[in-house]
Amino acid sequence: MTAITWQVPSAVAIVCAITLVFAPVTLIYLSMTDHDAARVVQLALLAAVAIAVVATTVFQPSAQSELPSRSLVLIVSVGLLTAASVWQSDLRRYAALEAGLLFALGLLALSFADATFDRYVKWLLVVPVVASSVFGFIVAVRYSAALVTESTLLREHLFPGFSNYRFLNHVQTVTIPLLLAAMLMGPTRYALRRWALFALVLEFCWLFFSGGRATLLALSGATVLVWLFFGTRARAWTIWLLVAASLGAALYATMFQLVPAALDLGRDFFAGDFATRSQADVGTPRKYLWGLALDYIRESTLVGIGPMHYAARVNTEAAHPHNFYLQLAAEWGVPFALLLVGLAIAGLKRLISATKSAGDEEEQALGISLVGACCAIAIDAMFSGNFVMPMSQLWIAFAAGLSIAYTRRWLPSKGRSVHIRPAVARTVLVLLCLGSQLAIWYGVWPEILDVPAHVDRVRGEVVTNERDNPRVWSHGWIR
Repeated sequence: MTAITWQVPSAVAIVCAITLVFAPVTLIYLSMTDHDAARVVQLALLAAVAIAVVATTVFQPSAQSELPSRSLVLIVSVGLLTAASVWQSDLRRYAALEAGLLFALGLLALSFADATFDRYVKWLLVVPVVASSVFGFIVAVRYSAALVTESTLLREHLFPGFSNYRFLNHVQTVTIPLLLAAMLMGPTRYALRRWALFALVLEFCWLFFSGGRATLLALSGATVLVWLFFGTRARAWTIWLLVAASLGAALYATMFQLVPAALDLGRDFFAGDFATRSQADVGTPRKYLWGLALDYIRESTLVGIGPMHYAARVNTEAAHPHNFYLQLAAEWGVPFALLLVGLAIAGLKRLISATKSAGDEEEQALGISLVGACCAIAIDAMFSGNFVMPMSQLWIAFAAGLSIAYTRRWLPSKGRSVHIRPAVARTVLVLLCLGSQLAIWYGVWPEILDVPAHVDRVRGEVVTNERDNPRVWSHGWIR
């Protein structure tokens, strides 16, 4: 991590947390689809963070001006590969937009990491607990309304704020491990640990009802990896995960099988649908999308076809390949993908080492949960678009920020550093923040002034099918 740091104002950290908690509620009242509304909220939040970073960098400059040598080399390498990929793109406006989003999300992660983590670490775990509880309340209200009106219990109606319940699953991949952390080491005041268990059971209930196979696979794989990394130290974490999953399954059976059967109400999902969908070879669309990505990789191996340009070539299924690693290689080039994945693996190794170096069992429980969240995110990325959708992008940045701060706390960076003049460091940071925001807003302008009209134009002029294929907006094709 860079040693050039800034202090993010507490108000901005609070705004970020509130956005994560109440976004699904807010999106209900915006006059556009949930995906488009989530993107607008995300862009506003990323802009607020960039403004805060620029302001604190200019008006409260840090005297620190050292950067680890390896970090400098990596930053320069990422910058050069990004510039090459954007420059050779056919649609540079959208390529720059994607690059700006990537930088802004990284900035958000670092902002969470710097937001007084050491002092208020336990209280940051309040965010997923409150978010899951608020969302659970909304689902309960809709569920009760369906029972009163004798309506069919449909997944797309019960989960507000997500135009596709799969996008909820992407968020659950992150929040479920963090809820485990809150249950095992969160502040005991206000009974947060019991609330965390309650929220965890609700999340598993929604997960079973929505049939999120990729998320279940990701959580299962993460559990196996956690055991491989930590052995018996992960016993409590694993036991409580299984307990919560079992209670969630029981709640699912009660709410979505026994009660509807007793009231003779319709349902759109059964537990047995997992097997039925698998027998129908639901992987065929992904094989098709992955095949397209491999074709694009062969077409431009070094710099890719261009950031976001998978969405520039209309196909019959989706505007992204449902595999983040193939997406990186196809759009950004194989060298960029290998570099980014290598950095993620190196970061995970440091997080594991930091967890083993933590001071007590509670601190280790947080580290184990963060490792579990990172592993689950990485596995889910093999089969879904969790790195594409705005709400899961924000939650991934939140988890990454906590992981960075945790690693800093228990495993300080060592090695040679490069001394940089403070004025130069401040200037570069400000220019990067401003440049990323210019790229983002130039990329979405003037579409953001009337997103529904833009989506209608795309549906009428670019594609003929009525089904939305989200990328930037709900109908995500670009040209």
